[in-house]
Amino acid sequence: MDSLKLKIQERAFPSRGRARLHETYLKQLGIKEGDEVEISFEGAAKTGIVTVFADTLVEEGHIRLSPQDIAAIGAAPGSTVTVKKRPPLVERVKKGAEDTAGKVKEGAGQAAEKIKGGAPQAAGKVKEGAGQAAEIVKGGAAAAKGSIEKGTESVKKKLQDKDL
Repeated sequence: MDSLKLKIQERAFPSRGRARLHETYLKQLGIKEGDEVEISFEGAAKTGIVTVFADTLVEEGHIRLSPQDIAAIGAAPGSTVTVKKRPPLVERVKKGAEDTAGKVKEGAGQAAEKIKGGAPQAAGKVKEGAGQAAEIVKGGAAAAKGSIEKGTESVKKKLQDKDL
């Protein structure tokens, strides 16, 4: 069985992060004492993670939690919660890595599309900017040519006047 629906009882001796279950539920969930389970309350976004301990004094159909754990999942004593076996660390890491790889692949695809779409625009802007720069350089070169020609003529006149 993947999950169980159990009613919450508040523990007499609260110990945060620890839950007490009747020992028959350990076998049903396929866990052993000291394993972690996920506890979720319908309508609440958060799930709680607690370590489970077998206790024959806990009534069947109930789970004993600390007040802090009850508040963390947004429930109240007497509420019904879903208790699931928590996947081993290796499986959680593998799933997280697969999810991350999928998101990275999707993001890379979107980036490639944006680059493809923006490349022609960028090329047009570069071409336009290069044309403007060429016109400015042309104008500057023409002004420099005129200035050099005037300077050369004045030097030429001075040299002719001195008759060297």
